[in-house]
Order: sequence, then C-alpha cells, then structure tokens
Amino acid sequence: MIEPGDCIVAGVSGGADSVCLFHLLLALREQLSFSLSVLHVNHGIRSDAGEDAEFVRQLCRGRQVTFLLVEEDVPAYAAAHRIGEEEAGRILRYQAFASVNEQHYGGRAKFAVAHNRDDCAETVLFQLFRGSGLHGLCGMKPVQGNIIRPLLSVQRSEIEAYLAGHEIVFRTDSTNEGDAYARNRIRHHILRYAEREICRGSTGHITHAADMLSSAAQYLDSQTDGAFADCVENDALRDGYVRISAKQFLRLHPYLKGSLIHRCFSQIVPAAKNITSKHVDHVCALFDKPVGRMVVLPGGMRAVRTYEGVCLETAECGNQAACREKPCSGTGCLGEEKMIPVRESACGEVFFEGLLFAYRVFSREGKEAFFETIPKNNCTKWFDYDKIKEPITIRCRRSGDYLAINAAGNRKSIKKYMIDEKIPSAVRESVPLVAQGGHILWVVGYRVSEAYKITADTKRVMEIYVSGGKENGRENQHASY
Repeated sequence: MIEPGDCIVAGVSGGADSVCLFHLLLALREQLSFSLSVLHVNHGIRSDAGEDAEFVRQLCRGRQVTFLLVEEDVPAYAAAHRIGEEEAGRILRYQAFASVNEQHYGGRAKFAVAHNRDDCAETVLFQLFRGSGLHGLCGMKPVQGNIIRPLLSVQRSEIEAYLAGHEIVFRTDSTNEGDAYARNRIRHHILRYAEREICRGSTGHITHAADMLSSAAQYLDSQTDGAFADCVENDALRDGYVRISAKQFLRLHPYLKGSLIHRCFSQIVPAAKNITSKHVDHVCALFDKPVGRMVVLPGGMRAVRTYEGVCLETAECGNQAACREKPCSGTGCLGEEKMIPVRESACGEVFFEGLLFAYRVFSREGKEAFFETIPKNNCTKWFDYDKIKEPITIRCRRSGDYLAINAAGNRKSIKKYMIDEKIPSAVRESVPLVAQGGHILWVVGYRVSEAYKITADTKRVMEIYVSGGKENGRENQHASY
C-alpha cells in the first residue's frame, strides 16, 4: 500500500474509524518514510458538521499535519441527480479526492480511507440483496487505483477497543446511529443478529468468502478476455456498436456468455447503469430467436438479432458502413407520410422521422460531362424528373411496394428486396422510402429504381438529399443512411 516517499492523504471525518486510521498512519509515518496530509469533506447534512471539521483541524494542528477542507452540499446534489444521500456523499468524496490530488499533489497522492472488515461485509450483503453479480460480491479491495484501505482486515470492535485503550477522543456521527440508510440497517440488525444468533465470526466469514470470490473473478475475467476476442468481430468494434458472432458465442459456457454480454455493454457505454442480470439474460436469449427480434435496454441501448449474431448498439449509433448489417436508426415509422409536389420548378425540404429530405429540380441542358457529376454516395440521388408524373411521398413500406431492378422493367417486391439484402426485420419497417404510388424510387440508404435513373434523354433532374436537420428547434446529427 505504502512505499517510501509516498504522499498519503488520509480521509478523516472525525469518527472512530477515521481517527484510528489517522493515529495508525502517524505511528507508521517515520518507519515507512512517507508524508501525511488529511482531507476532511463536509457533506453539509448535519447542523453540527462544522464542529466535525474543526475537530479534525485541531487534530492535525497538534501534530503538524497539513489539513485540507472541502465543503459540499450533498442533499442538493442528491436531489439534483435523483439519488440517495449516501450515494451522493460517496460520489462527492471521491470527486474531492481527485480534485485535491490534481490541485495540490500533481496527481501523485494516495488516499487512505478507513473502511474496515465490517464495512466490507456490509457491502457484500448490500450488493447480494440488490441482485449483484460476481464482481459486486467481491467486497472492497485493499488497494484500488490510488485508494488504499489500511484497516480493511480489522474489525470495528477492535478499532473501538484500540481507541478506548489509548483514551483517544473521536466524534460520533448521529446519522450512523439511525436506520435511514440501507447500510445502517444491515449493520444494526442483520450483522449483529448473525453474530449473536447464527454464528460467531459471521462478519469474518463473509469477508473471507468475498476474498475467494475476488480470486475467482480475476480468473474468470481472463477467460472473458479470450471469449471477447473470439466472439466480437474486430471490424465491427466501433463507438456505440458491437457485433457478436452467434457461431462462437453459442459454444461458450453459460457463465461466460453472461460475462461477455456485460463486457460488451461496458464497451459501448462505459458508464452504463441499471443493467441487471435480467437484461443480460434477455440478450443471451436473443441468440436463439429469429432474425429481427429486438430487446430495448436501459441507457439508450438495444440488442437486435441479425443473420450473423446479435448487435448491441446505442440509439445514437450512426455508423454508415454497418447499416446493411444492423439497425442504425429508426424505431418504426410512426409519423405520417410526407409529400414532395410535382411542378415545373420545385425545391424545398421536408422532415420525416428525424431526417431532413432536401430536394430540387434543375435542367441538364448546357452541362458538359453531365454523367460524371452524378452523385455516387448513399445520401444524394438523382432521378429523371420527366418520368415523375404524380406527387412523390416519403414513407415506410406498405404491402405491394416494388421497385424496378433492371432496364427491362422487371420488378421485385420491397419485402423480397429487404430479405435479399439481409436487412433485419426489426429495421425494415423503419427504412424511409421515396415512392410514387407503390413504385419505390429509392430505398433510402440502399438502391434506386432502374425506371427513374438518369439517361441520355433526361432533360430535367430531381435531386434528393437526406441528412440530419432541425425540426421544432431540435438539431439532428447526420443521417445514418
């Protein structure tokens, strides 16, 4: 935990555990040759919190230890982020550690916190009751990045006995005495009952089990690394998008399947929250479902069964190269069809399902090297305007839709075309179509009808360009097509 020359900052609240930690570090400071400072975070919860800060300040002053104070409004932060005060306090404490480390120590400090064996047991039970997976049951680590826990193997009763035996004064936090927080209820009722009525030493047994689970988790993590390398296609590993091969995935042990899905979640949304074992089970089940089945997930994610496996993606994914393999956008066409009028001179724009369709009509006369200028990208298409006799609509597919697939006028239904193109069924209903009646001029993002292509006889051209845009003051990013 500590090496000669280290800069140690102890988090001292003034309570029994942190005061014990402070005296322990004082006793070891000369022996291990490290510098010692103290950080106190005032959470602003209790009216007497300022007295705790002053107590710690005087504790440091009498021993020539640098004292640092950070004041936070935990209740306000909890309300603003809709979380409990206990969770808010934890977040703000670690934010304070990071800020102090950067401002005062150039990022070199280690932060000593006073978690003990009872705290670890409480954490394991709390995570167990919440339905946590293996990693949540591993308890606390003695060293975690620049956080060290010198008292983690010590029971709370030993700490209290040490302080009493050395007549060391500390502050009592009234919020620790009540049952307002879940951890307090575990401490006051469950662990005490277990020690008294079930098995003496229960707390130690729980933390020992957590240590064994931690070793098992490290081994299984290495197995998951190998499974990830085998199952996740390298060319499909992009921001907001992961494609998992069904062939490789279905060979895995059931535990590794769930672990791999968790890894994929963290790959596309590193701070993903509210993902539970239930969501993981739903994604694993997709591998046995028909192509096109979809699961909506927390954090703006979804999973879709494709021909090759399962795609995990964020709703904002806009990877054009993968559009034919996965659903990049759209959640089903809910909006009404939009119309582009037919008249001598036409230009304008319409919005459809969050996309901006800009159109214009122009004459090709007098334009040299005309055919070399025809756009080759997926977002802009040119059509022979002289062949368009009826208003054009932008909509999603309907029964009977078709397109011309060759110059002879042979047709293919849009349904069969989408199947042949391996467009997942969950996406087919959301692909925009530029249509004239049941004849589809353009399957947006894919191909155009041969019947409306530019020829040597074309005199007027309609250009349609699809992109993101603004509607009702909201700006969309570029189209996924």
